[in-house]
Amino acid sequence: MEPGSFMTSRCRDCGAPMYARLFRTWNDDDTVTGRFASGSRVCHIECDEITAVIEGVSERIEYPIDRIAIEGERKAIRRIADNILSTGKGIAGLFARSWAGAPVALKVTLDVGRTVGHAVPEILEYKRGELLRLKLEHPYCIPLVVGDVWGAFEALHNITVEAHWEESDDAVVVELVKVKEGMVWEEPMRLQLERMATLPGDAKFDRCHRCGIPREVTETMDWDMGNGIVRNKLTGRREVTIVVESINAVLRELEQELGEEIPGMVQEIVAGHVAGTIGPDEALELKAKGYRAALDPLKARGMGNPVEAEMRDGTLTVVIDNPFSAALLAGRVAGIYQALEGVRPTASWDVHPEGYLVITVSPA
Repeated sequence: MEPGSFMTSRCRDCGAPMYARLFRTWNDDDTVTGRFASGSRVCHIECDEITAVIEGVSERIEYPIDRIAIEGERKAIRRIADNILSTGKGIAGLFARSWAGAPVALKVTLDVGRTVGHAVPEILEYKRGELLRLKLEHPYCIPLVVGDVWGAFEALHNITVEAHWEESDDAVVVELVKVKEGMVWEEPMRLQLERMATLPGDAKFDRCHRCGIPREVTETMDWDMGNGIVRNKLTGRREVTIVVESINAVLRELEQELGEEIPGMVQEIVAGHVAGTIGPDEALELKAKGYRAALDPLKARGMGNPVEAEMRDGTLTVVIDNPFSAALLAGRVAGIYQALEGVRPTASWDVHPEGYLVITVSPA
């Protein structure tokens, strides 16, 4: 069963769902931002890449990191949602936190989650500001969808809750119960949302003339809103829209909890995952086009603007303006290098506060 007709309406020309054109903006600087999220960036990413990071780190340290990922996502989403709903943010926030508006806001939030590929939500029990029992079918990543609904429910009702969840076949049931009025902000400085400066750009997207969404998106993505799944038509792999600040908050939480080796570990895991998705024929095609062309899809995904890719004596140097995540991008570039050059890579990177990232990859 799909969400209401308002959420499932599509552009008559390109077929993109309403949420994509209403809630997101593809900017000239190759970032994608949420219209109602105070400039928060969003991006498309493969679900298996996120799962690979969580499972890969857990395997390497021989300890499950699901709870850490949940907490990082919960706190980031709570802060973002609270900022949207806070006093002074307009009538939308006032209505959403009102007695009559909260159930409507909850449904809209869950429907948006479905259309961006998070899961299919089913409210099992709801008591305004007290309790939410929710079944999520086809979740793209259980730790992150649990963190999403936990943080959003707290922000919507301005409460602190405890959460319990139970996994079953391709589903998770989450129970959220209020324990305190108002939100408790543990270590508030630690989970401040980090936003890099952005450099100007002149993205030349081929946009749908009716809705304005880049055709690089509409021609490659298939939105199955009935099942809460977004799939890339070219690769067949599932993708999802995530909030950039939240995924970085999760990575930062992992680093602070587990140690400074986490970014390098994440980069290596992503490199192995990305290399494994590129077959021999695709590798030959990409190598013929060059690394700059191989990185072009980053732009429409909201991951950043690759402005330079130079290979010299076996060492690849890539510069990306407005990067969404240093470790994840370094892993992606290293994975492409591994697939195209046929050697195990080693990578390093430097984040420049002006708003760009320099990645260097060479044979290990």
